[in-house]
Amino acid sequence: MRRQPSIRYVFVIALVALTTAACGPTELATPSAAQAERLVGETFPEATIRVREVTRTEQTLRIPAEFNEADVIFMMEAGEEQWLITGVEQGGNTYTVDQLGEIAASMEVMRTLSDALERYKTDTGAYPVLDDLVGLRELVPDYYPAQGEMEDAWGSAFRYRVQGDDYYTVTSTGPDGTAGSRDDIILITGSFVEG
Repeated sequence: MRRQPSIRYVFVIALVALTTAACGPTELATPSAAQAERLVGETFPEATIRVREVTRTEQTLRIPAEFNEADVIFMMEAGEEQWLITGVEQGGNTYTVDQLGEIAASMEVMRTLSDALERYKTDTGAYPVLDDLVGLRELVPDYYPAQGEMEDAWGSAFRYRVQGDDYYTVTSTGPDGTAGSRDDIILITGSFVEG
């Protein structure tokens, strides 16, 4: 004869099943600004990041920050064990993590170009007067390496213009490759500005 499970035993199993189903996966804690900086830094180890605040709505985060001198908002979603970057807003545009990495790489080349222009001005008293940056490489090889990049991460040549005696611009057409659009990356005399 087979024994029937006791009512108490069935009740305990049902209670454990309900408790497990109700809890689901463990909810991630909202990171502090310092923790958010570390999370972003894991994805972009070469970048300079300063998180301003962390705002949470259910399982998503919005994190306004300074990323390589540009104002951005990182968007994160809760993963199984940690927060994951799902996108970045900058200047009214939304980018993927890969696109942001390309932007950071292009900005780094633009900084190198800016450093070469500043060294040239220190030595000569003026910025070079050229139509493009290829001329900089040919005109002043001591300031910018011959093998140095002259294109952004999307294969478009940087644009260079002297504006008066004390100002110049170096511009990337950004991910869309269209000059004058909202995703342009603009450096004016050593400082990045929003396009």
